[in-house]
Amino acid sequence: MHERSNVQTALLSILGSARQPLGAGAAREALCREGFEVSEATAGRLLRTLEEQGLAQKVSVQGRLLTDQGRLLLETTQRDQRRSQSAEAFLEVLEATRRREMIDLLVARRAIEGEIASLAARNSTEEELLQLRELLTQAQGVRPEGRNLAPLDQRFHALIAAMSRNRVLEAALQLIRQHGDSSPLLPEIRVRSGHGSGQDHALILEALEARDPERAREAMTKHLENVLADVEAYPEKPL
Repeated sequence: MHERSNVQTALLSILGSARQPLGAGAAREALCREGFEVSEATAGRLLRTLEEQGLAQKVSVQGRLLTDQGRLLLETTQRDQRRSQSAEAFLEVLEATRRREMIDLLVARRAIEGEIASLAARNSTEEELLQLRELLTQAQGVRPEGRNLAPLDQRFHALIAAMSRNRVLEAALQLIRQHGDSSPLLPEIRVRSGHGSGQDHALILEALEARDPERAREAMTKHLENVLADVEAYPEKPL
């Protein structure tokens, strides 16, 4: 069905560009140049169909030309095709922009959240560590169900930021994560890549519970490097 429609559109375009009436032979040659391998008989049938639809008219034995109705249809079809191509090109650029932006945001997060984790190891309370442990447990329960982990991931990182007791770093992280709202895509990318944040988060929590600033910094930095690697390896277009 789509092939037939494409051939008809190509034939309309050929007739629209023709300076003289086209017969079946000339129409076949023109269609073949456009990549449509058709017989002369098929080209003839296509021309007759256009005539029956009022899109072409026969000019004695010379062949057929477009009617005003055919030219109007051709212009409308070509305009729709240009719009479709422009929309597809825009979406491709937008997807690439989002991916590039996500990478830039993760690089910024890697720098900021490493320091945040280090401070959290020094300043967190036992109650906050229990809350963090509860978030990790919830994520482990949700993961097998295939539910969206983005909200739990956001809460995990936001809580650690609050635990740092550094309002400037916490505000900076909030601003980064809000910019472009890319974070909901990260768990999806990690799952599709065959990875997940569960083990990374567990190592971060262990370092925080041990009150080890350098270990916490390293665990958080490694986690974000893993996420960054998955995003960089992710295809330009969604799977």
